[in-house]
Amino acid sequence: MKKICVICSALLMVCSVVNAKPRMPDNYVSQYMQTAIYQVGQYDKDDDGRLSAEEFGAKDSRKLTRDDRRQIRKAKKEGIYQNSTDQFATIDENADGFLTVKELEKYIKNQSERTKGKVRYY
Repeated sequence: MKKICVICSALLMVCSVVNAKPRMPDNYVSQYMQTAIYQVGQYDKDDDGRLSAEEFGAKDSRKLTRDDRRQIRKAKKEGIYQNSTDQFATIDENADGFLTVKELEKYIKNQSERTKGKVRYY
């Protein structure tokens, strides 16, 4: 009888561990959010925490690496490339003329899931 109780309690413990869902720490920041925060920090010239169309378009003036050009050619070939003006219009969901970190994060996440992580955010 004692063996049966020990076995049952062990099975209950195993079942509860198997069904347990992982809990993210309170300060967890997704890779999409990290990328969005970085982009806003990189191009936000007036430090208001959001990007205007002019600030977002400034990323086009940076020097592209060979890998960047290859990725852009590939995206154009697959029909998923957008220039900065089209990207801005797509990302700016509330049409207020500014991109917030949340809007940018959502766009980056959707692009990554849509392309199975193959195409980077430009």
